[in-house]
Amino acid sequence: MKRLIYSLAFFVCVAAAGTPVFAQQSRGLRVEFQGPGGHSSGAYGRVSALHAAARAVILIQQALPSGSYQITNLTGGNSVNSIASDGLIELKLTAANAAAYQKLVTAVTNAAAEGAAAENAFRGVKAGDLTSGAPATVRSVVTPL
Repeated sequence: MKRLIYSLAFFVCVAAAGTPVFAQQSRGLRVEFQGPGGHSSGAYGRVSALHAAARAVILIQQALPSGSYQITNLTGGNSVNSIASDGLIELKLTAANAAAYQKLVTAVTNAAAEGAAAENAFRGVKAGDLTSGAPATVRSVVTPL
């Protein structure tokens, strides 16, 4: 009986001291990158959606506090010897409340746009440029999972 009372007292103290679980926000995000892609020999120098995703990962690491995110997937590309026309980052964000969560989402969205812009600038591609009639730039889209 004593053990039960001590266990119950410990549980009440821990529960009272910690942040209520229902107040935390923890959700997944999908960041997709799209570009023209192409074969490495015929389209050398084109933007790579996977390179833009990698640039965005670095920016996400710099923008978000540690412990607030977990990158669960980074993938892209079509085949060997091709420039990636797609890139994907999936991550989980955790924040103390809805307002803090929204700040994290905004930071990820900005990092994705900056990663795409950095890849476009590195390759000298500007908005409005076309490759075989399609946009020559890498673009990013952030959606909840």
